[in-house]
Amino acid sequence: MKQAQTHLIEIFSSLQGEGPYAGEAMVFVRFQDCALSCRFCDTPASFERHASFRREITPFRADFEFHPNPVDAESLTRWVSLPGISILSLTGGEPLQQAEFLQSWLPQVHGKFRILLESNGVLPQALVRVLDWVDIVSMDIKLPSVTGMRAYWKEHAEFLRLARRKEVYVKVVVGNPTDLNELKTAIAIVEAEAPQVPFILQPVTPFGQVRESILERNLEEMYDISKTRLADVRVIPQLHPRLGIL
Repeated sequence: MKQAQTHLIEIFSSLQGEGPYAGEAMVFVRFQDCALSCRFCDTPASFERHASFRREITPFRADFEFHPNPVDAESLTRWVSLPGISILSLTGGEPLQQAEFLQSWLPQVHGKFRILLESNGVLPQALVRVLDWVDIVSMDIKLPSVTGMRAYWKEHAEFLRLARRKEVYVKVVVGNPTDLNELKTAIAIVEAEAPQVPFILQPVTPFGQVRESILERNLEEMYDISKTRLADVRVIPQLHPRLGIL
């Protein structure tokens, strides 16, 4: 029987750079493909098909060698099995666009790692296929005024309704401008579906089409609005650009 295969951008080890697990050592598998196109996206490689992907040879050294796409499940399992690292991050791109592969592969590695799924939060039906083998869900709620795209309120609500049976946190990128009514809609979704989960306001990192950081007074206002409705609100910027790490 032919092994399941998938298309990757890279495999590497680093410190988690976002959310409540920032600073934790992890193995990252970055998958190709994302149907969204946020104007602050820091992974433009997601939108291209690559004949090869890069794999870090020595953990935390950023010494890479290249391998052809697609990669099979057996090779991927071997390459992510690094001593002393207990969390495996599935990132992208959007990992759930490779749900068929994940449904086949994750049962092979679940139990060896805690599996962290980093998702844009708009593919609830794909989440259903893999959730049994995921331990932590990092879910985005996308604000149209920040992303430059349409709203996904219905998809986000359904996604969180499913994800809440696992450990989950919600991440909302905020910038200049941010429509406060959109933020309030995101808050309402979390309040209705999982009011106790961490709600992370992530100040946008200037990249791509985004040239300026959020104003401090605007961020404080967003925090205050969020805190009046939700139990666990945090402001956590991206760590890895500040440290110059992957």
